[in-house]
Amino acid sequence: MKRNIAIVAVAAILLFVLGFRVGHPVSGLTSAMGSAKSSIVVYKKSGDYSQGNKVVVEVAGQGIESGIVKSSTKETVDVDTVSAFVRVNKPDVKGKLIVVVPFFGTILNLVGL
Repeated sequence: MKRNIAIVAVAAILLFVLGFRVGHPVSGLTSAMGSAKSSIVVYKKSGDYSQGNKVVVEVAGQGIESGIVKSSTKETVDVDTVSAFVRVNKPDVKGKLIVVVPFFGTILNLVGL
């Protein structure tokens, strides 16, 4: 049991060092498994975002959302989310969406995260 916990901890630290992060969006892309609010997303920071990339962004006053890049400049990224079409500064783009893990976000909603 301790060995398994140690392996998971080392893997999590390694993924963190490599730039992978986990987030709980308040809204965004939906899938057949449910809404973004009931999911957890895994994303990786990137310096370049092009049209069609699925990304996780921090929208001022709304929180973390997932969406699809419609256009990008050196300073801003235009993202189409479920709630709105938003323009965010590049530092507000958390990263490219890697995977959506359904249902675990519901647990976080219950505890207020």
